Amino acid sequence: MQARLFNIDEAAERLGISPRTLREHVRHGEITFIAMGRGTEKIRRMFAESDLDTFVERRRRSEPCPSINPRGRRSSTTTSSGPVVDFTALRAAKRAAKQKPSNA
Repeated sequence: MQARLFNIDEAAERLGISPRTLREHVRHGEITFIAMGRGTEKIRRMFAESDLDTFVERRRRSEPCPSINPRGRRSSTTTSSGPVVDFTALRAAKRAAKQKPSNA
């Protein structure tokens, strides 16, 4: 028995994507196709079921559990060793320096 071949619309529908997205995957070499016909200008692309399955398997991912994700937010009790800056005191000092003397 010969394997079924899908045209671009059928293959896109089977994958649950648009034909345009499928063409982009082809253009980037992410999915293989079979060139049908003898034309060299406009290639008629057909997709084997096994190639579609392979594409799906390569794209399969899983999200790690956030509670054990090593890239998650880290908590720490470490404090900075830099100097402590009182920004309100700096602002007040700048304002005091800018004030003009009153004419009394």
